[in-house]
Amino acid sequence: MNYSRFGGNGNFSRFSKQNSEERDFALQNGGEVGGLSNDGNTCFMNSVIQSLASSKEILKFIDSYLYMDIELDKKPNGEVISMRSNQPKPELVFTNALKGLMDSLNGKYGSHGKEFSTKQLLKKMPNGPKQHLFLGYNQEDAQEFYQLLMNLLEKEYKKMSFSRLPTPEPEENGNSSQPEHRYVDIRNLKNIVSGCDKLGKLGTVYVPAADVDPNLDDAEHKVMPLELITPVDGISAEHVECLTCGEVGGTRFSVISGLSLNLGNNYTNVDLYDLLDEWIKPEVIEHVNCNRCGLLQTRRFLIETLKELKQKEGSDKLAEQFETRLELIEIELQKHCVTDEAFEKLTIKKQIKTSSKSKEIFMHRPPPLLAIHLNRSVFDPRTYAIVKNPATINFPSTLNMAPYVVPQHHTNPPVEEEQTEEEVELQNGNHEQQPEEEVEEKRIKEKVIDPKFAYHLRAVISHYGSHNYGHYICYRKFRDTWWRISDETVNVVSEPEVLSGQGSYMLFYELDC
Repeated sequence: MNYSRFGGNGNFSRFSKQNSEERDFALQNGGEVGGLSNDGNTCFMNSVIQSLASSKEILKFIDSYLYMDIELDKKPNGEVISMRSNQPKPELVFTNALKGLMDSLNGKYGSHGKEFSTKQLLKKMPNGPKQHLFLGYNQEDAQEFYQLLMNLLEKEYKKMSFSRLPTPEPEENGNSSQPEHRYVDIRNLKNIVSGCDKLGKLGTVYVPAADVDPNLDDAEHKVMPLELITPVDGISAEHVECLTCGEVGGTRFSVISGLSLNLGNNYTNVDLYDLLDEWIKPEVIEHVNCNRCGLLQTRRFLIETLKELKQKEGSDKLAEQFETRLELIEIELQKHCVTDEAFEKLTIKKQIKTSSKSKEIFMHRPPPLLAIHLNRSVFDPRTYAIVKNPATINFPSTLNMAPYVVPQHHTNPPVEEEQTEEEVELQNGNHEQQPEEEVEEKRIKEKVIDPKFAYHLRAVISHYGSHNYGHYICYRKFRDTWWRISDETVNVVSEPEVLSGQGSYMLFYELDC
C-alpha cells in the first residue's frame, strides 16, 4: 500500500485541512523524520526507540559520555588538556548503536522519507529478542522493552564512571539497617544538591538523614546520597503514619525510572490528573502493629496493675520489675520513633491491640524525562482472565507535576497518648469530595502551572488491539512538528489529534532544563 507521507493515507481526512499548515512547516524545517521497518512483530520496540529519539535529555545524556577524549597537552602540574572527539568509546557497543539509530531517525528527509532497521541494534543487546524475551507478544512488551533499554544504557554508563555511590534502601518505621558510613556529614560537603534544587541535574542528590532514620545520632548534620544516573531517574518518598498515635516512621526514598499508573476496572473515560491523584492517595492498612501504640498500651496496663500490686502484700519484687519496665518504656517513648527491638522487648503482647496505618507516596524529586506507563491490564471476574481496559485517557500537552511533588518530609512529633476512633476520623477529615470541588481542582492544575514543574509532552505510545495481541504506534514531537509513526509509515499530525488519540499506553513528558 502506498502512503502519501504528507497528505495522509485516507484515514486522517478529518484532519487534512487542519494539518496543511503543519505539513508546510515540517517541510520548511527539513521534512520527514525516519521510520523503522517491522522485522516481525517489532512495533513495540520501534515505538519506544522513536519516543526516546524525541527526548533532548536522552540525546544530551548519551553525548555526555559516548565519545572519546583526545589528549592535546599536559601541563607541568600534571593537568591534562583534552578535547572531545567524534569517535565513540569502543566498549560502549549498545549505546553507540542506539545513538546512531536515533540520529538517523532524527534526520531531515524531505517529503520522501527514509526507512531504517533495528536489526543492528538488537545484535548489540545481550538480552534482546534473540534471547526469546519478547517472542510471547503481548500488551506489556513496550514497557518491558523500555525498561530493558534503559537498563542497558545505565549499565554501559557505569563502565565509564568509577566513583558512583551505591543507592541505599532505607527501612520503614525509622528502623534503618544502614550502617553509619552510608550517611555523610553535611559539614564536609560543598554545593550539595537536595530536594528539587537544580531540577534536571543528574548525579548525586542528598536526602536528610533525619527523614530516613529519625533516631540517628546527630541526624541534623547528616545526609544520605542517592544516585540519579539516566534522565528518567527521579526520587520517590514514601512514609507510613499510624492513624491512632500519629507516629511517622522513617521515609523510604527510592530511585525510580518512571511511574506506572493503574487504570483498573472503574474507568471508561479518565483524566491523567485523576490517575496521578490516585497514585498519591493515602492507602489505609488495617490491623497492623504500631510500635508506639504497643508501648503506650503496655504502659497503661503496667500503671493500672501497679496500683493493685501496691495494695497487696508480698508483691514488692513483681512491682519493682514493673517499675523498671515502665522506666525503660518512658525512655523509648521520648525517641522520635519506637524501634522494632524496643517493641519486642518491652511490650506485653496480650495487651496489644492492632492499629490502622496510612501509607502515602509522593515524588520527592521528579526526573528530567518523566515516563508514565498507563497500565490497562485488569482482571475480568467473568472469564478469570487478564484483559485490557480500552478506556479513553485524557492527557494535557503541558503537565503540572507540582501537586505531586513535596519538599523534604520531616517526621511529625509523636503524640503521647492514643486517640479515640472518633478523634482519628475528625483529624483525618474523612469526607467525600464533591464533584464541584474535583472539577475546580482540575482547572487549577491545568491553568495555574508552576514553571519549575511544567512538563511538556514529547511522545505518546498507543496500543491498538487486545491484551495479548495488537499493534503499537508512536506520536512524537520533533523539530516542533508532531509525527504519527507506525513502523515505517510517517505522517504529520496536529497536536489536537495527538491529544485525542485512543489507546494511549505510555506518555513521555520532559522538563525544559
